[in-house]
Amino acid sequence: MTWGRLIVATLGVLLYLRSPIDLVPDRLGLVGLLDDLVLLIIAAWWLWSHLRRSAAARPTPPQPSANTGHDWDPHAVLGVSRNASAVEITHAYREQMKRYHPDRVADLGTELQQLAHRKAIEIQRAYSELAAK
Repeated sequence: MTWGRLIVATLGVLLYLRSPIDLVPDRLGLVGLLDDLVLLIIAAWWLWSHLRRSAAARPTPPQPSANTGHDWDPHAVLGVSRNASAVEITHAYREQMKRYHPDRVADLGTELQQLAHRKAIEIQRAYSELAAK
């Protein structure tokens, strides 16, 4: 979620609360505040669900891993936990390949192309090991 959406939603709720136009007029006392309370609850739920969703979608920083030896950890390469499901592994593989595919850096110089190529091979190796399990 962007800050712009958050600001617009907050301003919308505040303007509604201050507006004399309500579903139930505020001059009716507690009953009149009912629609305001419902709106605040819906706005809090919306904010909480969007913040939770954006935190879950935040990319994990790539973990350092070695191409050889016993330090090789395919879970760290894909950025998934050890108990990740096959769907999560496939999703992580696709996201990593989108990020590091050599075709995406074809015009950025040979050093970045080589780095992307090595990283893509490492991601493919990690996925093939985890998909075989």
